[in-house]
Amino acid sequence: MAEDEETVTARYIASNVSTQLMLKTLFEIIATMADDPDRYRSDMRRKLLELADAMPLAPMPAAREKKVRAFVRETVGNLLINQLPN
Repeated sequence: MAEDEETVTARYIASNVSTQLMLKTLFEIIATMADDPDRYRSDMRRKLLELADAMPLAPMPAAREKKVRAFVRETVGNLLINQLPN
């Protein structure tokens, strides 16, 4: 039985959110093992943003590519936020 559009959309969003939560957890575990967790997060964020701008994508219209890269940068930015001082 085919799912309705609302269910498909909810499943897609839930998949993206759960993936981001798992990635954030992994990055935080690794960052806590680093000598300087904030520097690790900053360096990793910078490298991932550089990769997001340079990574080859499947052929698509330029406007869509721009949106995809913007969403990737937004996701990376949300995953690797330096901790605020207590």
